[in-house]
Amino acid sequence: MNRRLSTSRATFATGNDSLTIDEKPKQSVPLTRRHFYNRKPQPLTTASSTKIHLGDAKRYGILFLVLLILLFWTALSRSSVSTQVSLRDQPAYDTLLSKRQCAATLCNPQGRCATWHPHDERYHHDSEELKQEGLYRNIATIQVDLGCELLLKAADDTWMAITQGQTDCIEKGCQDVVEVDLRGDLYILASQLKQQIADPANMDQEIIVAYSGQQASQSPDLTLVSQFSVNRLGVFTQVLDAWAGPVSVAIYLTEPNDVNYLRSFFAVPANVILYSRVNIVFVKPDYSNPDHLKYPINHLRNLAITASTTSHVFVMDADFTPPGDMYAHSQTKLLALAQEQVAMVIPCYAILESHKDDPLPQDISELRELVKDGVAYITDPGSGHGPTLAMSMALNPNQTLYYEVCYESQWEPYYIVPRETTPLYDVRFRNQGGDKQSHALQLNALGFKFLVSHHTFILHKDHSKMVWPGGGFSQSQKAKSSWSYFEGFMREMEELYGSNVRWPRGCSASAIGWQAQLRNPLGMAIGA
Repeated sequence: MNRRLSTSRATFATGNDSLTIDEKPKQSVPLTRRHFYNRKPQPLTTASSTKIHLGDAKRYGILFLVLLILLFWTALSRSSVSTQVSLRDQPAYDTLLSKRQCAATLCNPQGRCATWHPHDERYHHDSEELKQEGLYRNIATIQVDLGCELLLKAADDTWMAITQGQTDCIEKGCQDVVEVDLRGDLYILASQLKQQIADPANMDQEIIVAYSGQQASQSPDLTLVSQFSVNRLGVFTQVLDAWAGPVSVAIYLTEPNDVNYLRSFFAVPANVILYSRVNIVFVKPDYSNPDHLKYPINHLRNLAITASTTSHVFVMDADFTPPGDMYAHSQTKLLALAQEQVAMVIPCYAILESHKDDPLPQDISELRELVKDGVAYITDPGSGHGPTLAMSMALNPNQTLYYEVCYESQWEPYYIVPRETTPLYDVRFRNQGGDKQSHALQLNALGFKFLVSHHTFILHKDHSKMVWPGGGFSQSQKAKSSWSYFEGFMREMEELYGSNVRWPRGCSASAIGWQAQLRNPLGMAIGA
């Protein structure tokens, strides 16, 4: 609802005429009439009395206007909080991901131990190294984490494989070891996950296991973050081909049989190699709880963000693809801008399904032609992505790196933000609806500025409706949510950050929303 204060001049009724404040009355007629039975009306004797009344009206009008402005400003600033406040009922992600990489720990009978990781320069440990650690032909216990496999060479040249768990070498007969090989790849992890899920004791247990990819990062650097279920593993390879930088994802095993697909996918060596540079968090839910079909989208995002190690993150849905130069452009141009309380928004577009086999545009000029031909368009041009001004601003030829926009209610942009100073997503949102909107609202409540990149974008190719693993996911999406954006979340945000959380707090005077009035500022605040 957009309302504007009237700018018309105040008028007073005087018979058939209208009297404005700036006009002198043509006749000495009282502006108000009072009727008494035993008293005659007192006519005005001079024009000065009219001036007095008009002067009082003007003063009262100015006083009322000042009072109205003060009340409006007070309503906006009341109980405002600019520092980050923790949302309720959020898990401790550092605890959930306390172990980011599998390892093997070998101890001798005297309690001396050595811990090795599969990504160390020397995953093979020969007899000389074992002697230095006091482990040569002298091993008492072995602890192997999920995702690792330990190969032991005995003195008689035979090999033994030790998988996850605690092993007593005195009972197992593995104390007489002369060489050790430690391995850990995605096929090994998927195979061990299959064994874990097949164990009835783990049916009602959530299992979260992290795989640390072999990726080099710089400072500052940017990680692309995403989440998906196993049926998107093949689709996401397009993102890995396009993005040269660090990647961190969370993969959800919706149903027990999903691990079979996971294992068969990573049985292909090319897939293992492609994903080997990715930090991955695998999540096996409590299958005995029907809520496991409610896709924990923000929980997965938070896990993937926590598993990343770079200064900045770019959270993107798995069905989008960046152009090939986005990582290099972001690292050299955008990271310096996306500092504390600044979000660098990346415009998003979609390609018609009839053109899904066409090559994706690699720069703004190619994208502009596709939009002009009706092949590319904006997804949710209303409140979802309309505030980005992706059509009116982002596609215009411009030499500047960015333009600023004002926050609007129910906006759900994709953005680059500093990892350590930006809050995580509200884990209580599951499936779709409110998951990204809630995060953007919290950034606005903290006073974030929103800058939009002029030179890069992400693209989504239309596709037929996907069938989710287990078949029950789509039905679960339609079920009534126990946590909603406009009820529970909005009330909590107002309690934590003040009643004006939807007002664009970090928006500067140079932002497009204020400067050109492309979108109504009052509507931004009230969600119109």
